[in-house]
Amino acid sequence: MADQPREYYRRLVDMAMMAGEIMISAGAETHRVEDTILHMLSTSNFSNADAFVLRTGITITLSDPRYKTISITRRVYSGSANLSNVCDVNSISREFCSGLITIDQAEKKLEKIKKRKLYENSQILFSNVIAAAGFAYVFGGGFLEAFLACFVGLLLGLNSIYISRLIKKSFISDLLGAAIVAVSSVGFSFIMHNIFNISVGCQYIIAGSLMLLVPGTAFTGAIRDIVAGDYISGVARIAEVLIISASVALGVAFGLEITEWLNFDIDFEFALDGINSLGIHAFFAVIATFLAIIGFCVIFSCPKKYILICCFNSACCWAIYLLCIYFGSTSLWATFFSAVFVNVVSHILARTLKEPVTLFFITGALPLVPGYGIYKVAYDLFSGGNVGASLSSALMTAGFIALAVLVTDTMIEVIMRGVIYTKNKIKMSHRR
Repeated sequence: MADQPREYYRRLVDMAMMAGEIMISAGAETHRVEDTILHMLSTSNFSNADAFVLRTGITITLSDPRYKTISITRRVYSGSANLSNVCDVNSISREFCSGLITIDQAEKKLEKIKKRKLYENSQILFSNVIAAAGFAYVFGGGFLEAFLACFVGLLLGLNSIYISRLIKKSFISDLLGAAIVAVSSVGFSFIMHNIFNISVGCQYIIAGSLMLLVPGTAFTGAIRDIVAGDYISGVARIAEVLIISASVALGVAFGLEITEWLNFDIDFEFALDGINSLGIHAFFAVIATFLAIIGFCVIFSCPKKYILICCFNSACCWAIYLLCIYFGSTSLWATFFSAVFVNVVSHILARTLKEPVTLFFITGALPLVPGYGIYKVAYDLFSGGNVGASLSSALMTAGFIALAVLVTDTMIEVIMRGVIYTKNKIKMSHRR
Protein backbone atom coordinates (compact mmCIF):
# COMPACT_ATOMS: atom_id res chain seq x y z
CA MET A 1 0.00 0.00 0.00
CA ALA A 2 3.04 2.28 0.00
CA ASP A 3 2.24 3.47 -3.52
CA GLN A 4 -1.20 4.88 -2.67
CA PRO A 5 -1.82 8.64 -3.14
CA ARG A 6 -1.47 10.92 -0.13
CA GLU A 7 -5.26 11.33 0.10
CA TYR A 8 -5.56 7.61 0.86
CA TYR A 9 -3.26 7.89 3.84
CA ARG A 10 -5.15 10.91 5.09
CA ARG A 11 -8.35 8.85 4.96
CA LEU A 12 -6.55 6.02 6.73
CA VAL A 13 -5.60 8.32 9.60
CA ASP A 14 -9.13 9.72 9.78
CA MET A 15 -10.57 6.22 9.84
CA ALA A 16 -8.19 5.14 12.60
CA MET A 17 -9.16 8.26 14.56
CA MET A 18 -12.85 7.44 14.16
CA ALA A 19 -12.24 3.91 15.42
CA GLY A 20 -10.35 5.27 18.43
CA GLU A 21 -13.06 7.80 19.25
CA ILE A 22 -15.76 5.13 19.19
CA MET A 23 -13.76 2.83 21.44
CA ILE A 24 -12.78 5.49 24.00
CA SER A 25 -16.31 6.84 24.27
CA ALA A 26 -17.57 3.27 24.68
CA GLY A 27 -15.30 2.61 27.67
CA ALA A 28 -12.41 0.65 26.12
CA GLU A 29 -8.99 0.59 27.77
CA THR A 30 -6.49 3.05 26.33
CA HIS A 31 -3.91 0.39 25.50
CA ARG A 32 -6.52 -1.51 23.46
CA VAL A 33 -7.42 1.68 21.58
CA GLU A 34 -3.76 2.37 20.82
CA ASP A 35 -3.26 -1.21 19.66
CA THR A 36 -6.28 -1.03 17.33
CA ILE A 37 -5.17 2.29 15.83
CA LEU A 38 -1.62 1.08 15.28
CA HIS A 39 -2.80 -2.10 13.57
CA MET A 40 -4.83 -0.01 11.14
CA LEU A 41 -1.94 2.36 10.48
CA SER A 42 0.48 -0.54 9.94
CA THR A 43 -1.27 -1.31 6.64
CA SER A 44 0.35 1.84 5.21
CA ASN A 45 3.86 0.36 5.57
CA PHE A 46 5.09 3.82 6.59
CA SER A 47 8.35 3.99 8.49
CA ASN A 48 6.69 5.64 11.49
CA ALA A 49 3.16 5.27 12.88
CA ASP A 50 2.33 6.54 16.36
CA ALA A 51 -0.82 6.78 18.45
CA PHE A 52 -1.01 8.51 21.83
CA VAL A 53 -4.34 7.91 23.56
CA LEU A 54 -5.71 9.49 26.72
CA ARG A 55 -9.20 9.35 28.20
CA THR A 56 -9.90 12.82 26.82
CA GLY A 57 -7.98 12.92 23.54
CA ILE A 58 -6.15 11.06 20.78
CA THR A 59 -3.08 12.05 18.77
CA ILE A 60 -2.14 10.10 15.62
CA THR A 61 0.99 10.59 13.52
CA LEU A 62 1.90 8.87 10.26
CA SER A 63 5.21 9.73 8.59
CA ASP A 64 7.58 8.45 5.95
CA PRO A 65 10.54 10.07 4.11
CA ARG A 66 8.62 9.84 0.82
CA TYR A 67 5.56 11.73 2.11
CA LYS A 68 4.71 14.76 4.15
CA THR A 69 3.88 13.88 7.76
CA ILE A 70 0.19 13.48 8.61
CA SER A 71 -0.69 14.25 12.22
CA ILE A 72 -4.04 14.98 13.87
CA THR A 73 -5.18 15.51 17.45
CA ARG A 74 -8.78 15.30 18.56
CA ARG A 75 -10.68 15.85 21.79
CA VAL A 76 -12.75 12.85 22.82
CA TYR A 77 -15.78 12.94 25.10
CA SER A 78 -16.56 9.82 27.08
CA GLY A 79 -20.02 8.31 26.83
CA SER A 80 -21.89 5.45 28.44
CA ALA A 81 -20.41 1.96 28.39
CA ASN A 82 -21.00 0.21 25.07
CA LEU A 83 -19.15 -3.09 24.88
CA SER A 84 -20.78 -3.97 21.57
CA ASN A 85 -19.09 -0.98 19.93
CA VAL A 86 -15.72 -2.05 21.33
CA CYS A 87 -16.20 -5.56 19.92
CA ASP A 88 -17.41 -4.36 16.53
CA VAL A 89 -14.55 -1.88 16.04
CA ASN A 90 -12.14 -4.65 17.02
CA SER A 91 -13.70 -6.89 14.33
CA ILE A 92 -13.56 -4.15 11.70
CA SER A 93 -9.88 -3.61 12.49
CA ARG A 94 -9.16 -7.33 12.04
CA GLU A 95 -11.03 -7.44 8.72
CA PHE A 96 -9.36 -4.31 7.36
CA CYS A 97 -5.85 -5.35 8.37
CA SER A 98 -6.30 -8.80 6.82
CA GLY A 99 -7.54 -7.25 3.56
CA LEU A 100 -11.09 -8.63 3.81
CA ILE A 101 -12.65 -5.17 3.52
CA THR A 102 -11.56 -1.94 1.83
CA ILE A 103 -11.16 1.45 3.47
CA ASP A 104 -14.53 2.52 2.00
CA GLN A 105 -16.29 -0.45 3.57
CA ALA A 106 -14.52 0.08 6.90
CA GLU A 107 -15.57 3.75 6.98
CA LYS A 108 -19.21 2.86 6.27
CA LYS A 109 -19.21 0.24 9.03
CA LEU A 110 -17.72 2.67 11.55
CA GLU A 111 -20.27 5.35 10.65
CA LYS A 112 -23.05 2.82 11.14
CA ILE A 113 -21.70 1.91 14.59
CA LYS A 114 -21.65 5.58 15.63
CA LYS A 115 -25.36 5.98 14.83
CA ARG A 116 -26.54 2.62 16.13
CA LYS A 117 -28.56 2.03 19.28
CA LEU A 118 -28.46 -1.64 20.20
CA TYR A 119 -31.21 -1.70 22.84
CA GLU A 120 -34.43 0.29 23.19
CA ASN A 121 -35.34 2.33 26.29
CA SER A 122 -37.97 -0.23 27.30
CA GLN A 123 -35.32 -2.98 27.29
CA ILE A 124 -32.97 -0.82 29.37
CA LEU A 125 -35.73 -0.13 31.90
CA PHE A 126 -36.48 -3.84 32.27
CA SER A 127 -32.74 -4.52 32.61
CA ASN A 128 -32.50 -2.06 35.50
CA VAL A 129 -35.36 -3.91 37.18
CA ILE A 130 -33.83 -7.40 37.01
CA ALA A 131 -30.31 -6.16 37.80
CA ALA A 132 -31.44 -4.43 41.01
CA ALA A 133 -33.61 -7.38 42.03
CA GLY A 134 -30.87 -9.92 41.35
CA PHE A 135 -28.22 -8.16 43.40
CA ALA A 136 -30.65 -7.43 46.25
CA TYR A 137 -30.94 -11.20 46.61
CA VAL A 138 -27.22 -11.85 46.04
CA PHE A 139 -26.30 -9.49 48.88
CA GLY A 140 -28.38 -11.45 51.37
CA GLY A 141 -31.97 -10.34 50.87
CA GLY A 142 -34.94 -12.61 50.31
CA PHE A 143 -37.50 -12.80 47.56
CA LEU A 144 -39.48 -9.93 49.10
CA GLU A 145 -36.45 -7.62 49.07
CA ALA A 146 -35.74 -8.66 45.48
CA PHE A 147 -39.35 -7.90 44.53
CA LEU A 148 -39.24 -4.43 46.08
CA ALA A 149 -35.86 -3.78 44.46
CA CYS A 150 -37.62 -4.16 41.10
CA PHE A 151 -39.48 -0.90 41.70
CA VAL A 152 -36.32 0.87 42.88
CA GLY A 153 -34.53 -0.33 39.75
CA LEU A 154 -37.39 1.00 37.64
CA LEU A 155 -37.07 4.44 39.25
CA LEU A 156 -33.31 4.39 38.65
CA GLY A 157 -33.85 3.42 35.03
CA LEU A 158 -36.24 6.33 34.51
CA ASN A 159 -33.68 8.64 36.14
CA SER A 160 -30.81 7.45 33.91
CA ILE A 161 -32.81 7.54 30.66
CA TYR A 162 -34.70 10.80 31.10
CA ILE A 163 -33.57 12.96 34.03
CA SER A 164 -29.80 12.37 33.73
CA ARG A 165 -29.87 13.33 30.04
CA LEU A 166 -31.36 16.66 31.00
CA ILE A 167 -28.89 17.31 33.83
CA LYS A 168 -25.81 16.26 31.78
CA LYS A 169 -23.65 16.39 34.94
CA SER A 170 -22.66 12.90 36.03
CA PHE A 171 -21.87 13.95 39.60
CA ILE A 172 -25.34 15.47 40.10
CA SER A 173 -27.21 12.66 38.31
CA ASP A 174 -25.38 9.97 40.32
CA LEU A 175 -26.07 11.82 43.56
CA LEU A 176 -29.73 12.16 42.61
CA GLY A 177 -29.94 8.49 41.63
CA ALA A 178 -28.41 7.37 44.94
CA ALA A 179 -30.83 9.59 46.86
CA ILE A 180 -33.71 8.04 44.92
CA VAL A 181 -32.45 4.58 45.89
CA ALA A 182 -32.28 5.46 49.60
CA VAL A 183 -35.63 7.25 49.82
CA SER A 184 -37.57 4.71 47.76
CA SER A 185 -36.01 1.69 49.53
CA VAL A 186 -36.78 3.03 52.99
CA GLY A 187 -40.18 4.24 51.79
CA PHE A 188 -41.20 0.80 50.47
CA SER A 189 -39.93 -0.80 53.69
CA PHE A 190 -41.94 1.69 55.74
CA ILE A 191 -45.11 0.89 53.77
CA MET A 192 -44.62 -2.86 54.14
CA HIS A 193 -43.99 -2.54 57.87
CA ASN A 194 -46.77 -0.11 58.76
CA ILE A 195 -49.51 -1.24 56.38
CA PHE A 196 -48.87 -4.96 55.93
CA ASN A 197 -46.89 -5.54 59.16
CA ILE A 198 -44.09 -7.23 57.21
CA SER A 199 -40.46 -6.64 58.14
CA VAL A 200 -38.19 -5.80 55.20
CA GLY A 201 -34.39 -5.56 55.10
CA CYS A 202 -34.14 -2.31 53.18
CA GLN A 203 -30.33 -2.42 53.41
CA TYR A 204 -30.39 -5.28 50.89
CA ILE A 205 -32.57 -3.27 48.54
CA ILE A 206 -30.25 -0.27 48.78
CA ALA A 207 -27.05 -2.27 48.29
CA GLY A 208 -28.47 -4.24 45.36
CA SER A 209 -29.87 -1.17 43.62
CA LEU A 210 -26.62 0.76 44.09
CA MET A 211 -24.89 -1.74 41.80
CA LEU A 212 -26.60 0.12 38.96
CA LEU A 213 -24.66 3.24 39.93
CA VAL A 214 -21.32 1.63 40.74
CA PRO A 215 -18.72 2.56 38.06
CA GLY A 216 -18.00 -1.03 37.05
CA THR A 217 -16.59 -0.29 33.59
CA ALA A 218 -14.41 2.58 34.85
CA PHE A 219 -13.20 0.45 37.77
CA THR A 220 -12.16 -2.56 35.70
CA GLY A 221 -10.81 -0.28 32.96
CA ALA A 222 -8.60 1.51 35.52
CA ILE A 223 -7.20 -1.80 36.72
CA ARG A 224 -6.40 -3.04 33.22
CA ASP A 225 -4.87 0.31 32.17
CA ILE A 226 -2.55 0.37 35.17
CA VAL A 227 -1.58 -3.29 34.71
CA ALA A 228 -0.80 -2.50 31.04
CA GLY A 229 1.43 0.41 32.11
CA ASP A 230 -0.93 3.22 31.02
CA TYR A 231 -0.62 5.05 34.33
CA ILE A 232 -1.99 8.41 33.16
CA SER A 233 -5.21 6.88 31.88
CA GLY A 234 -5.37 4.49 34.81
CA VAL A 235 -5.09 7.30 37.35
CA ALA A 236 -7.66 9.32 35.40
CA ARG A 237 -10.08 6.40 35.54
CA ILE A 238 -9.42 5.95 39.26
CA ALA A 239 -10.26 9.61 39.78
CA GLU A 240 -13.48 9.02 37.84
CA VAL A 241 -14.28 6.00 40.04
CA LEU A 242 -13.63 7.95 43.24
CA ILE A 243 -15.77 10.90 42.12
CA ILE A 244 -18.68 8.65 41.15
CA SER A 245 -18.35 6.60 44.33
CA ALA A 246 -18.26 9.76 46.45
CA SER A 247 -21.35 11.16 44.75
CA VAL A 248 -23.19 7.85 45.23
CA ALA A 249 -22.23 7.66 48.92
CA LEU A 250 -23.25 11.27 49.51
CA GLY A 251 -26.50 10.68 47.65
CA VAL A 252 -27.40 7.70 49.82
CA ALA A 253 -26.50 9.57 53.01
CA PHE A 254 -28.59 12.53 51.84
CA GLY A 255 -31.49 10.22 51.02
CA LEU A 256 -31.35 8.60 54.45
CA GLU A 257 -31.42 12.05 56.03
CA ILE A 258 -34.56 12.82 54.01
CA THR A 259 -36.26 9.64 55.24
CA GLU A 260 -35.44 10.62 58.82
CA TRP A 261 -36.88 14.08 58.24
CA LEU A 262 -40.03 12.45 56.81
CA ASN A 263 -40.29 10.33 60.00
CA PHE A 264 -40.05 7.01 58.19
CA ASP A 265 -39.74 5.03 61.37
CA ILE A 266 -37.68 2.10 60.14
CA ASP A 267 -35.12 0.62 62.51
CA PHE A 268 -32.37 -0.72 60.30
CA GLU A 269 -28.60 -0.95 60.47
CA PHE A 270 -25.82 -1.99 58.17
CA ALA A 271 -25.98 -5.77 58.15
CA LEU A 272 -25.16 -7.63 54.97
CA ASP A 273 -24.10 -10.90 56.55
CA GLY A 274 -26.35 -12.69 54.09
CA ILE A 275 -23.81 -11.99 51.36
CA ASN A 276 -21.71 -14.86 52.74
CA SER A 277 -24.63 -17.17 53.55
CA LEU A 278 -24.53 -20.67 52.11
CA GLY A 279 -27.06 -23.46 51.72
CA ILE A 280 -30.17 -22.92 49.66
CA HIS A 281 -29.67 -19.15 49.63
CA ALA A 282 -26.28 -19.58 47.98
CA PHE A 283 -27.82 -21.74 45.25
CA PHE A 284 -30.46 -19.13 44.45
CA ALA A 285 -27.84 -16.35 44.77
CA VAL A 286 -25.85 -17.88 41.92
CA ILE A 287 -29.01 -18.00 39.81
CA ALA A 288 -29.81 -14.40 40.82
CA THR A 289 -26.31 -13.38 39.71
CA PHE A 290 -26.94 -14.94 36.30
CA LEU A 291 -30.21 -13.01 35.94
CA ALA A 292 -28.73 -9.74 37.22
CA ILE A 293 -25.90 -9.88 34.68
CA ILE A 294 -28.46 -10.26 31.89
CA GLY A 295 -29.65 -6.82 32.93
CA PHE A 296 -26.14 -5.41 33.04
CA CYS A 297 -25.31 -6.89 29.63
CA VAL A 298 -28.15 -4.79 28.20
CA ILE A 299 -27.11 -1.71 30.20
CA PHE A 300 -23.52 -2.11 28.96
CA SER A 301 -24.76 -2.83 25.40
CA CYS A 302 -23.06 -6.22 25.15
CA PRO A 303 -23.38 -8.12 21.86
CA LYS A 304 -26.54 -10.22 22.06
CA LYS A 305 -24.80 -13.42 20.99
CA TYR A 306 -22.48 -13.31 24.04
CA ILE A 307 -25.00 -12.45 26.77
CA LEU A 308 -25.46 -16.02 28.02
CA ILE A 309 -21.70 -16.63 28.03
CA CYS A 310 -21.12 -13.46 30.07
CA CYS A 311 -23.88 -14.40 32.52
CA PHE A 312 -22.53 -17.92 33.01
CA ASN A 313 -19.03 -16.56 33.59
CA SER A 314 -20.33 -14.17 36.25
CA ALA A 315 -22.45 -16.85 37.96
CA CYS A 316 -19.39 -19.12 38.17
CA CYS A 317 -17.43 -16.21 39.65
CA TRP A 318 -19.96 -15.78 42.46
CA ALA A 319 -20.15 -19.56 43.02
CA ILE A 320 -16.37 -19.65 43.49
CA TYR A 321 -16.58 -16.70 45.89
CA LEU A 322 -19.13 -18.53 48.04
CA LEU A 323 -17.13 -21.77 47.92
CA CYS A 324 -14.05 -19.91 49.15
CA ILE A 325 -16.07 -18.51 52.04
CA TYR A 326 -17.39 -22.01 52.79
CA PHE A 327 -13.85 -23.39 53.05
CA GLY A 328 -12.84 -20.68 55.52
CA SER A 329 -11.35 -17.99 53.28
CA THR A 330 -11.72 -14.32 54.14
CA SER A 331 -13.85 -12.16 51.85
CA LEU A 332 -10.71 -10.49 50.44
CA TRP A 333 -9.06 -13.76 49.43
CA ALA A 334 -12.37 -15.06 48.13
CA THR A 335 -12.50 -11.94 45.96
CA PHE A 336 -8.94 -12.59 44.79
CA PHE A 337 -9.51 -16.21 43.75
CA SER A 338 -12.81 -15.35 42.06
CA ALA A 339 -11.16 -12.52 40.11
CA VAL A 340 -8.32 -14.86 39.05
CA PHE A 341 -10.88 -17.33 37.72
CA VAL A 342 -12.81 -14.66 35.82
CA ASN A 343 -9.68 -13.17 34.28
CA VAL A 344 -8.33 -16.54 33.12
CA VAL A 345 -11.69 -17.53 31.63
CA SER A 346 -12.00 -14.09 30.00
CA HIS A 347 -8.63 -14.53 28.28
CA ILE A 348 -9.61 -17.99 27.06
CA LEU A 349 -12.94 -16.74 25.73
CA ALA A 350 -11.29 -13.71 24.12
CA ARG A 351 -8.79 -15.86 22.23
CA THR A 352 -11.38 -18.45 21.28
CA LEU A 353 -14.07 -16.03 20.11
CA LYS A 354 -11.69 -13.33 18.80
CA GLU A 355 -13.19 -10.62 21.01
CA PRO A 356 -11.69 -8.19 23.57
CA VAL A 357 -10.97 -9.50 27.07
CA THR A 358 -12.85 -6.47 28.40
CA LEU A 359 -16.20 -7.84 27.25
CA PHE A 360 -15.98 -10.95 29.41
CA PHE A 361 -14.04 -9.52 32.36
CA ILE A 362 -16.26 -6.48 33.05
CA THR A 363 -19.44 -8.54 33.16
CA GLY A 364 -17.79 -11.53 34.83
CA ALA A 365 -16.17 -9.64 37.71
CA LEU A 366 -19.11 -7.31 38.32
CA PRO A 367 -20.40 -9.18 41.43
CA LEU A 368 -17.02 -8.54 43.08
CA VAL A 369 -17.15 -4.75 42.59
CA PRO A 370 -17.77 -3.33 46.10
CA GLY A 371 -21.27 -1.90 45.67
CA TYR A 372 -22.17 -2.95 49.20
CA GLY A 373 -18.93 -1.29 50.35
CA ILE A 374 -20.14 2.04 48.98
CA TYR A 375 -23.39 1.53 50.91
CA LYS A 376 -21.35 0.88 54.08
CA VAL A 377 -19.53 4.19 53.59
CA ALA A 378 -22.84 5.96 53.04
CA TYR A 379 -24.39 4.36 56.12
CA ASP A 380 -21.45 5.43 58.27
CA LEU A 381 -21.75 8.97 56.89
CA PHE A 382 -25.41 8.94 57.92
CA SER A 383 -25.00 7.25 61.30
CA GLY A 384 -21.68 8.80 62.35
CA GLY A 385 -19.77 5.51 62.11
CA ASN A 386 -16.17 4.85 61.16
CA VAL A 387 -16.11 6.10 57.58
CA GLY A 388 -12.35 5.57 57.30
CA ALA A 389 -12.61 1.87 58.12
CA SER A 390 -15.45 1.39 55.63
CA LEU A 391 -13.54 3.24 52.91
CA SER A 392 -10.35 1.27 53.52
CA SER A 393 -12.32 -2.00 53.33
CA ALA A 394 -13.77 -1.02 49.94
CA LEU A 395 -10.33 0.01 48.69
CA MET A 396 -8.83 -3.28 49.90
CA THR A 397 -11.44 -5.17 47.88
CA ALA A 398 -10.54 -3.13 44.80
CA GLY A 399 -6.86 -3.75 45.49
CA PHE A 400 -7.30 -7.53 45.63
CA ILE A 401 -9.15 -7.48 42.30
CA ALA A 402 -6.28 -5.46 40.82
CA LEU A 403 -3.77 -7.93 42.28
CA ALA A 404 -5.65 -10.84 40.72
CA VAL A 405 -5.57 -9.15 37.29
CA LEU A 406 -1.86 -8.35 37.64
CA VAL A 407 -0.93 -11.90 38.62
CA THR A 408 -3.00 -13.64 35.97
CA ASP A 409 -2.09 -11.24 33.15
CA THR A 410 1.59 -11.68 33.97
CA MET A 411 1.28 -15.48 34.07
CA ILE A 412 -0.64 -15.57 30.79
CA GLU A 413 1.93 -13.29 29.13
CA VAL A 414 4.79 -15.53 30.30
CA ILE A 415 2.98 -18.65 29.09
CA MET A 416 2.24 -17.11 25.68
CA ARG A 417 5.86 -16.06 25.28
CA GLY A 418 6.90 -19.59 26.16
CA VAL A 419 4.50 -21.03 23.59
CA ILE A 420 5.75 -18.66 20.87
CA TYR A 421 9.38 -19.46 21.76
CA THR A 422 8.69 -23.20 21.61
CA LYS A 423 6.93 -22.90 18.24
CA ASN A 424 9.86 -20.93 16.82
CA LYS A 425 12.32 -23.53 18.09
CA ILE A 426 10.30 -26.31 16.48
CA LYS A 427 10.20 -24.41 13.16
CA MET A 428 13.97 -23.86 13.31
CA SER A 429 14.61 -27.54 13.99
CA HIS A 430 12.40 -28.58 11.04
CA ARG A 431 14.29 -26.25 8.70
CA ARG A 432 17.53 -27.87 9.69
